[in-house]
Amino acid sequence: MTYKVLLCDDEQSVSDEWHQRVRAVVPPQYNILTQPENAAVQSAIKELFAREASARLGISRQRSRCMFDDAEILVLDYDLLYIDRENARHTGESIARLARAFSTAQVVVVVNQFRDAQFDLSLRGHFVSHADLNLDATLLDAPGLWADPPWNDGFRPWHWQTLFRAVDTQAQRAAWVHDQWGERIVDAIGMRDDDIARLTDTAFGFIAPSSPDERQLRQRTFEDFVRQPSNGRHVAGFAEASRSDASRFASARIGKWLERLVLGPQDALIDMPHLIQRFPFLLGGDVTDLEAWNEAIHDGDFPSRLPAECLFEPSDILSRPAVWSHRFENSDFVREHRRTFDFADVPPFVFLEDTSSFAHIDQAKQFRAGHHNAFDRRFAKCLAGFTYAPQRRLAFAG
Repeated sequence: MTYKVLLCDDEQSVSDEWHQRVRAVVPPQYNILTQPENAAVQSAIKELFAREASARLGISRQRSRCMFDDAEILVLDYDLLYIDRENARHTGESIARLARAFSTAQVVVVVNQFRDAQFDLSLRGHFVSHADLNLDATLLDAPGLWADPPWNDGFRPWHWQTLFRAVDTQAQRAAWVHDQWGERIVDAIGMRDDDIARLTDTAFGFIAPSSPDERQLRQRTFEDFVRQPSNGRHVAGFAEASRSDASRFASARIGKWLERLVLGPQDALIDMPHLIQRFPFLLGGDVTDLEAWNEAIHDGDFPSRLPAECLFEPSDILSRPAVWSHRFENSDFVREHRRTFDFADVPPFVFLEDTSSFAHIDQAKQFRAGHHNAFDRRFAKCLAGFTYAPQRRLAFAG
């Protein structure tokens, strides 16, 4: 499959630079579309507004062609100073919201909205943004953004998903939500009461902002989520006008919730490198072999060696394999290995969040993430030439 990429910046010189840099690093499966004229972008935005107006009224409307529908990956500059509609300034974030709700673009990236750091040491991400990824423009040609490993210990945050794989994941999520429309969210993802108990307040509130306790959270369906006022007036309308639009919107928001608020804290869910760091006996071999630790991260067969009842399912709606921590920690499998394994044999290897690799602790800097839980002590290589912030999180870890 070829993945079409549309890069949108309203300043010609900047757009030229983006295209040159991205074309220089992307693998053959990407097709970088021709740079659009500002008038074409403005026309596409006008069509999105028309779709929004129809949805808000709950009416059906024949759609005109929209350039955002032509791309699987949409990259938007945040400061769109020269593209307006009736002299109203648009931002990449506002267009991301419209594109997410009313176009068929699968992955939306907003560039230069948050410029304080190239690597966010809080690890919380910008979950209020309708972009799937917020990125500093200097990272547009980072090979790890576009291609699968090996990444050779270069800058490659673990929370990134290779963009062409993110397209496939989002397509699978949208189809899944469409089929699960009237189902309860927690049931659809196999979340039990003991998993809910490990959610942060933010994760809880994102799905059920007005619910006083977990009983109402358990009842929330995908349709309920789309209709809640925090998603905007237009969303309730397209719940009736277009199930496909509503499913794409809901799947993107639920996907971001899963990735950043449920998996991100490594509490309710744990992914493979963080699981290995806590339970190195999972490697099953020489735990002093650093190469084995790094190979396990990308070993597609590794999750199959874990207790099936602990695995997150459906696995194809998450960017990486993960287990439900409570049931994994209390499984007979773990109890038996803990009893026989000598943790004193394990070298001080730690997972580097900024290079997606394991290394000896002497090559790492510890920092405190912003999830406010027992697993906030994380590690990074802190590569020269990249900005890491807030810097106080490095001090907090001491």
